Amino acid sequence: MDIVKQGKAPLYDAIKKYIKRDMIPFHMPGHLQGRGVPLYLKKLFGREIFKFDLTEIPGLDYLHYARGVIKEAEELAAELYGVRKTYFLINGATAGIHTMILATCKKGDKIIIGGNAHRSVIGGIIESGANPVFVNSEFNKEFGIITNVTPDVLEKTIRKNLDAKAVLITTPNYYGIQGDIKRMIDIIHKYHMYALIDESHGAHFPFHPSFPESAIAYGADMVVQSAHKTLPTLTQTALLHIVTDRVNTDMVEQLLAMVESSSPSYIFMVALDVVRREMALNGRSLWEKAIETADYARKEIKNMNNFKVIDKSVINGKDIYAVDPIKLIINVQRTGFSGFEFEDYLNKHHIEIELSDLQNILLFVIIGTVKKDIDILLDALKTVKIKESKIGKTVPFPKAGEQIYSPEEAFNMDYKLSLIDKAVGKVSWGIVAPYPPGVFILAPGMRISEETVDFIRMVQRNGGMVQGAVVQGKNIYIRVVKN
Repeated sequence: MDIVKQGKAPLYDAIKKYIKRDMIPFHMPGHLQGRGVPLYLKKLFGREIFKFDLTEIPGLDYLHYARGVIKEAEELAAELYGVRKTYFLINGATAGIHTMILATCKKGDKIIIGGNAHRSVIGGIIESGANPVFVNSEFNKEFGIITNVTPDVLEKTIRKNLDAKAVLITTPNYYGIQGDIKRMIDIIHKYHMYALIDESHGAHFPFHPSFPESAIAYGADMVVQSAHKTLPTLTQTALLHIVTDRVNTDMVEQLLAMVESSSPSYIFMVALDVVRREMALNGRSLWEKAIETADYARKEIKNMNNFKVIDKSVINGKDIYAVDPIKLIINVQRTGFSGFEFEDYLNKHHIEIELSDLQNILLFVIIGTVKKDIDILLDALKTVKIKESKIGKTVPFPKAGEQIYSPEEAFNMDYKLSLIDKAVGKVSWGIVAPYPPGVFILAPGMRISEETVDFIRMVQRNGGMVQGAVVQGKNIYIRVVKN
């Protein structure tokens, strides 16, 4: 890595230079670099940010035909991550996931999908017309968390589907739990398939040795990282890395121009450019502080009787191969609270967390988190009053059901609402996923099982949210294919 080159921020510098020219704008966006912004927005954001909200004007390049400063900024990102090409994404990791699928699978092609995939993966399958083969992920009973696909189960599935074109693996999961990604990539390549990795929660991995190794290091063909999840950048910013020369970059660029906005945000792109520079110059020291803060939190919480935390002790070399140290997972079962209820409890103490599930809460301890924040959290944990649990019978994360139609076929059929009590055996029309973490439990065309219905009831009953389930009063409905 050329540290002198990495000290530059070409897109940021170009825009700053343009702003100094004080040009008279007769172009979009409609706020005219802040001149026409409503007073309330000026008070809220100031005017400076609107000066950066530009359009494709001479000297500032164009994301979907990058030949100038955007191309230079993306090349610096590629050098930093050690990949063949990097593309800035301004429609989130979802755009990258859809592009990976569309670039490797045509209508009717098989694609093997890890069962812990985000719902956005199903969207990409619908767009491509591909036929998914789902591989069930493991489930950690102690914490009630879906983890990862194991290499052995993956290889068995591949050997039954040797005509598949690609395999899409999601790891680490939302909780920072990574599977044996090296072995999985090696297996995928052994059978001459594309290794597509949704590494949305791993954009920070290259910047400190305590983090799990990125799939990039193990030769995945394409890797998507949701930069905004852990890096100090803006919501909706992400990265698509092309690692091997097996990938047709002409195809990728055409697809990105289709799945992303044709009016890309320069604010988003500048954020990616500047954050890349910050990670290159100061990433290790910044993450060192964050890891120390997270370790302090875990140490203190482990000394409390009413909570458990996930740490390296859960690593088993199968579905759990590494754990991200900046993800603070606290199991609250012993308190009598569900994770959803405990989130509400912390909100009353002015603490906002990343997510809650039936048994756990998840907090991100990242750049900007300080020891004082952790101390406030610890005080809230110490003062919680234990109560009798009302969670009732728990149901494990359901396995993927039988695929009756391809997702594209099902999504193009008529649908109707079905009471959840009468939905078992019917075919799902839409995507159903508890959110967060957004891992699908039903895809279009999938047979609805009794365990899936039980899981939806359990999450709804305990205060969780299930996207795709329609709640009307006390009744829960699912959209099913109309016979």
